[in-house]
Amino acid sequence: FVSSSRSRSLEKLQSQKLTKIHGTKDDNSETELSHCNSEMMKSRRKVLAKSMSFLPIMVSATLLSDVQSSSAAGSFTPGGTLVDREVGVTVGNPEASPSRKLDNGNVLFTQDNYFKFGVAAPWIEPDTTEFPKTMPFVLSQQRYDTLKKYGERVKSSTQMLNNLEENIKAGDYAKTIPGSDDPAYALRALGLFANGFLASENTGTTNELLLARWYINEIYLRIGDIKSASNGEEALKAHDAAKKAMNSYLSMLNRVITSKVGNKFEYIL
Repeated sequence: FVSSSRSRSLEKLQSQKLTKIHGTKDDNSETELSHCNSEMMKSRRKVLAKSMSFLPIMVSATLLSDVQSSSAAGSFTPGGTLVDREVGVTVGNPEASPSRKLDNGNVLFTQDNYFKFGVAAPWIEPDTTEFPKTMPFVLSQQRYDTLKKYGERVKSSTQMLNNLEENIKAGDYAKTIPGSDDPAYALRALGLFANGFLASENTGTTNELLLARWYINEIYLRIGDIKSASNGEEALKAHDAAKKAMNSYLSMLNRVITSKVGNKFEYIL
């Protein structure tokens, strides 16, 4: 009986030991599994972080590729129009002022021919009709009223510009010639005159009006070029371009000054 009792005690003791051993192993397995999962999560986070770090580079490269593709396909005018040709302040007329900013930010009338088309316009010979091909229709009464209101100021502007040659030849053009913004040139009056002759409520802002503004802006820029010229020859060259711009402007307006409207303007020789 004693032997049997001892045997049962030993079995019970062994069973407890095995339970402790297996329990420890299970606990260790769970710990190892938890640690493994934690390491996997850390690894995934690192991979994700590295992928995110490349994302801005990939986006930038894509945007750069799009910009390069657009540049290859064409150019933008200052007004934001995409064109499939060269754009520049002297493209179309090498005598146009090189001091014009590419964004058209240093002129009197921002919205002009260059703003819309991104190129310079050719000079117009006095009393020619080849360019522009057509002129917008504006009622003769409107043109008559405009000529009556601004006609004398246009003549004064023409005379003022013509007289600059004397200052240039005298050699004191940098100090004695008024700046482009001086009211004596009446350049804003030229713009108002063009508005009355080349646009109406029905037509809105026409391409011909933008063209006239371009010529006025060229006069404006060339006066500044005269003042900043390094020598007399350079100043005379700028003045000659300003005279061509004025004559081009007058030629456009003379085309629509009929006998019912009034007398045509005289050109600068």
